[in-house]
Amino acid sequence: MSAASDLITRLLDALNRRDLDAAMAQIHPRARFRDYLEGGEVEGHVAIRDFYQRLFDMLAPDLALITLKTLPGGRVRADIQSSVRDRSGHLWSDTRVVAVYTITDGLISSVELLDGTG
Repeated sequence: MSAASDLITRLLDALNRRDLDAAMAQIHPRARFRDYLEGGEVEGHVAIRDFYQRLFDMLAPDLALITLKTLPGGRVRADIQSSVRDRSGHLWSDTRVVAVYTITDGLISSVELLDGTG
């Protein structure tokens, strides 16, 4: 497994366990993500940790890595099967998503979600 694959797998595993500390260990201190819950962007560990906490408060993700493809510029495309349930256990979404991760200094510095066709 490549370093990028290990990194992304560790992040997805941590998110599936709702383990904020383990998830944040994969995130660059100056990372910047789109806030898919409330709009705008989140930047830095404090804001990203808060984003993930809000996500976990509302939803229970189950993310399974399907494929990875290395892209130019330190980016990696990941095809992910994403099953998401609300906190009462009802299935909210079950779909394939494409995430493009940017890796900086061995950590994830950005994530861009695309539709399932990428």
